[in-house]
Amino acid sequence: MVNPLLLALISAAMWGFTDLVTSFVGRRIGSLRVVVIAVSTSLVLAGAVAIVRGALTTDYDTTIVGATLLLGVAAGIAYIGVFTAFRLGPLSVVSPTISAYGALAAFLAVIFLNERLTPPHIAGVIAVGIGISLLGMQTTGTGRSRRATLASPGVAFALVGLLFFAIITVLLTIPIKAYGWSTAIALSRIGNLVTVWLIFFVLYKYRARLPKWGRHDLLGEGQRLDRIGFALATLVGLGDTIAFFIFAAALEQGPTWAVSLLSSLGPIIVVLGGLFGYRERLRRPQVLGLGALAAGLVLATLPA
Repeated sequence: MVNPLLLALISAAMWGFTDLVTSFVGRRIGSLRVVVIAVSTSLVLAGAVAIVRGALTTDYDTTIVGATLLLGVAAGIAYIGVFTAFRLGPLSVVSPTISAYGALAAFLAVIFLNERLTPPHIAGVIAVGIGISLLGMQTTGTGRSRRATLASPGVAFALVGLLFFAIITVLLTIPIKAYGWSTAIALSRIGNLVTVWLIFFVLYKYRARLPKWGRHDLLGEGQRLDRIGFALATLVGLGDTIAFFIFAAALEQGPTWAVSLLSSLGPIIVVLGGLFGYRERLRRPQVLGLGALAAGLVLATLPA
């Protein structure tokens, strides 16, 4: 049996590289287009794997199935938030912000799953919270007119993804332990699919009422959906699903708080991509924020 913490690290690496591709293709064809294509691809793969592993012969509890579908709806909203954050950027800010879902999930696991955190773990969660604040906020003005604002519009979408992914991570352990990781993911992907397609059709129908950034950044107005864009969005769906398979297998075997935190290390790859690929520059508070995030993740993953 493979160590669940190693599986969590593998999923983190896969998500990191997938997120880099997401950022590139989102800027090419629009983030909502990427989500729709990726989620549709994901359901095909997840459904096929679940069927092979016996999903059609499983006895289901309607309450758990319904709750898992609702988790899929929440995940669909989270995907739109995250993919839009990657498009708006800067990657070196929004990606670590999203990664903090692992620390929040660890805290929620204590509340809902009765898992135990030691004082270093608690300190780690607090450090991650401080890191998010330093990364995502900037101050403008001087003296009494000094105000704190979000570092970029992408941070707001990143915070949406952070909140939803933390909740989903904890609650998804219920169907995973009931039906196995493949069936749980397939059920949640059905909720994903319905949600993102519905949002896409509604926004497209009323696109004339959307602000310019909504038409351009979300719907990809003025950007052609070519073969390369479609292929890359499909690759995002495949990569995300395989990473989720590995992550869910880790959740099936290991403690939720540790698996969640380790799986959130993928944005280290994305930060490097933003700094060296897109020539992004971090302000001093944001560097301190990255340091706080790193210290928090180290503390939070120390043995109990």
